[in-house]
Amino acid sequence: MFNRLISSVPIFYHPYWALVNMGRDLRELWAHRELLITLTKREIVSRYKQTLFGLGWSMLQPILQTLVYTIAFSLVLKTPSAEGIPYAIFVFANLTLWTYFSSSTINAMNSLRANSALITKVAFPREIIPLSVILSGLFDFVITFIVLVILNLFFGFYPNLRFIYIPAILFVEILFILNLSLILSVLTVVRRDLTYVVTFFITLYMFLTPVFFPLSALPQTIQEYYYISPMGAIIDAFKNVVFYNYEPRWYSLLISSTVLVLMFIPCYKFFKRAEKLFADVL
Repeated sequence: MFNRLISSVPIFYHPYWALVNMGRDLRELWAHRELLITLTKREIVSRYKQTLFGLGWSMLQPILQTLVYTIAFSLVLKTPSAEGIPYAIFVFANLTLWTYFSSSTINAMNSLRANSALITKVAFPREIIPLSVILSGLFDFVITFIVLVILNLFFGFYPNLRFIYIPAILFVEILFILNLSLILSVLTVVRRDLTYVVTFFITLYMFLTPVFFPLSALPQTIQEYYYISPMGAIIDAFKNVVFYNYEPRWYSLLISSTVLVLMFIPCYKFFKRAEKLFADVL
């Protein structure tokens, strides 16, 4: 079954028919938008149902992580702050984006197995399931972002007009998560232990991305490569908008966006070709 899934990867495809078929699939997805909204709401409610702290968990995780990493990197390893930004809120801002990326990717890649009963009984575009997980993660992001804004006020960083760029920055991140989820959710259907491998590499990616250190701490020749990395470009743009009232580095976001849009076509086709096999595997 795994070989059948792998063989469905559209390595060679005619661009015209790829776009025509994808347009048809996207129209079908739009026709089921109410189901997407319903499943997104269900994800949000089920995440906090019968929990002790409820919404507090979405704030508690990045706060505790910030505390741990601040002690480890700032107090113990003496990591320099980022151009005048106190280390604690520098890390908290980066974790606001990173937590959304990591949690949404891992939850989305396991979403097909978690909803196997729904998949085997109801006919609908299967990509709705990982997409609903990704969109529900935005709720946690908004809660954490509000906490970030409040903390920034205490340190003299106030909201500015360039906050209007944050949805564009989030769009790039969502597209990155979606591409990963379309591939990984299919592979996880037949290789459940893939979750542990992906979790390890996401953690490794976090330590290779400027989450805990400023780019200025690296040699100039290396800094440019971080802007090519999707999360590197996203975090850098977010920092410029939130703290410095600067324009994002549009060229880095444009490069990441272009690559992610081009990758979306084969990722989406791979998912759509594989979804007919889900009922046999789940």
